[in-house]
Amino acid sequence: MPLWIARKAAPAVWKRIPWKMVWTVSIWLADKGRDRVKNNLTESEQKEFWTLAKKSKGRPGALPQRDRTRMKNIVGRAIRGT
Repeated sequence: MPLWIARKAAPAVWKRIPWKMVWTVSIWLADKGRDRVKNNLTESEQKEFWTLAKKSKGRPGALPQRDRTRMKNIVGRAIRGT
């Protein structure tokens, strides 16, 4: 994972991260960071991550605000590992 993303992954800072960056990190996690998803998320969070990723059909604007917020929380947790 790029160092500049990891620095911004602190829980307090992560809530202020723009949606475009969250989307970029989610794509990275789905493509190359599968081990982070597997190691840092519970089974239900993993399912929810993949469900939301599939629901978006590759378009970040396809998710409603509620799902975007949930995706932001899941992705932040996957990156931080807490």
